Amino acid sequence: LKHFWKLILTPASELKYDNYWRRANFSYAQLTDVEVIHRLLSFDEDLQQAYRYYQDLIFAVSRRSRSQLNQLLTTKLTVLPQPLQKVQRTLRQHKKEILHSFKYEGYTNGPVEGTNNKIKVIKRVAYGFRNFANFRIRILLALLNTYIAINRKNKQTARAKVQTRVA
Repeated sequence: LKHFWKLILTPASELKYDNYWRRANFSYAQLTDVEVIHRLLSFDEDLQQAYRYYQDLIFAVSRRSRSQLNQLLTTKLTVLPQPLQKVQRTLRQHKKEILHSFKYEGYTNGPVEGTNNKIKVIKRVAYGFRNFANFRIRILLALLNTYIAINRKNKQTARAKVQTRVA
């Protein structure tokens, strides 16, 4: 089971039905990914229930199906294995945000993560700044969409125009 954790977390639609591999954990039998999953799930009923619930969640989120997600989140907690009860409670708490992500699909926190990464790189490469004001100015200059960076760029282009006229 420890060896196949990635296979269990793979969405069912991405499992391979036709590629056979020799599996050392199953007496070198030639099995597909789906057959391995079926054998693993046959060992434990709780694992089987958890796997079904997990795959249903993945399917509902990938299809952006509000009704199916609501149905999964209203499932009684006693039906699910203990670890999934906590997961379901957490999903219920964030249900509103999850449903908003279905509605506004083009939005992502990628730009914010990129900005945070850029700030961390500046901090790491600089080996420390004399004071916070210098650090702040360096960050604002590095980020292209800030007021300071835009003004600096405008001044540089204005200087370049003047220098080309003079020459």
